[in-house]
Amino acid sequence: MSGTLGIIAEYDPFHNGHAHCLAEAKRLSGCGRVVCVMSGQFVQRGDPAQFDKYLRAEAAVRNGADLVLELPFAYSATGAENFARGGVRLLAGMHMVDAIAFGSESPSIEPMKALARELAFESDELSAQIQRNLGEGLSYPASRHAAVKEVFGEEAAALIEKPNDILGIEYLKQLALLETESMGTRLICFRPVGPVDDPTGIAVYPIPRKGPGETEGPQMQTSAYGQASPVRETLFSGAAAIRHMLRDGKLGRAFAYMPETTADLIRNLIHQFLPYVSVWDMRVDHAFEMDFSRVGTRVGGMVFPEALFSPFQHALITMGQKGASELYSVSEGIENRMFEAAMQAQNYGELVAQIKSKRYTETRVRRLILHAALHVTKQEMERALSERLCARVLAFGPSGAEILREIKEKDPSVVLYQNLRLQEDELSRSSALLGLSTRADMIYYMLQGGSLAGFRYSPEPVRI
Repeated sequence: MSGTLGIIAEYDPFHNGHAHCLAEAKRLSGCGRVVCVMSGQFVQRGDPAQFDKYLRAEAAVRNGADLVLELPFAYSATGAENFARGGVRLLAGMHMVDAIAFGSESPSIEPMKALARELAFESDELSAQIQRNLGEGLSYPASRHAAVKEVFGEEAAALIEKPNDILGIEYLKQLALLETESMGTRLICFRPVGPVDDPTGIAVYPIPRKGPGETEGPQMQTSAYGQASPVRETLFSGAAAIRHMLRDGKLGRAFAYMPETTADLIRNLIHQFLPYVSVWDMRVDHAFEMDFSRVGTRVGGMVFPEALFSPFQHALITMGQKGASELYSVSEGIENRMFEAAMQAQNYGELVAQIKSKRYTETRVRRLILHAALHVTKQEMERALSERLCARVLAFGPSGAEILREIKEKDPSVVLYQNLRLQEDELSRSSALLGLSTRADMIYYMLQGGSLAGFRYSPEPVRI
């Protein structure tokens, strides 16, 4: 097999469904190497990643990826369009990615491509219908869905109802837009002149997702200690359900839905933060459970959304309502609801419920809370999104090292870096983008339970 495959992901955590998607993508594309662009310490849904980015990147490389790059905070912790813009442009900007694959609920790529082109080069009719729906108080996703249904029919509207297809269409939109923009200058361009089919020559492969409860197998899984574990079926479940299992202390059950390499990384993490918990006990007891109820918002190195509650309250008190109006993605007076909720809510769940409205979805509210907690302003984000795109190297194997060498020879339009201090000159055009990502790293480190005295400004990537 030859060629390089690109995948955009979060891997929080890397589970059996991810492993299946990665293997299928390699098989369908014929590519022998995989580059993953992965969210950093905060993810697209607006939450802290439950697991540190280096653990997630290592799990990906140990399960078939060759190189894992970090999608900067300015792209990873925003809406689907911006998330896709950053991921696609990073992959395309390396000038060596032959194909992109993503998990999908739809079996056919052609209807998705057709709708993506319509959304990328929005007609006056579609735009007017979206604006009418927004005027009725609907959220943007609901307004767009209703407009697509009105203009293109129910089958087209069904393509933007499910989360993986929504992201897939955003990836296809960005591929269509690439031809009309100049990489490395201005990255925001919503209305180019017209559509261009497959301008980058990058093939696209949607991979049907394995649903919860589905199985494959039996198959042999090899333990980290060189001994074969019992033959068992490969179980599938979504990342959200697995995160809930881990949060509830149902560790043995959660580990059944992951490759053994991922499970061992998480066992070691839990042991690192809770030394009295035996790695061996977690390995051999497939029904292993723990009572995490007294530990709080951080458990064994894992970080949960609730950890943002106090930073959010502190930020709102410090900024006041006027300052809150300058936060990224704040509009239409939502800062008043945010400020009121900050004074009244007793926990994170109440906070989200009190801010949420017909116009502001729960996911958007979660991102608002995150941006407030990190003091991300409109001006700062606008500057970050206009700068040259760069990405930190998080982890790589032998083939990943070869990819990095080849990228340098191809004069890429993006910058890949391993050490901030050693590459200051190359990164000078990305100061706001890097500043946001570094602030996010520092806040996450504190949420994880560490003092800033132990924070590593520029850690080395994981080499496998």
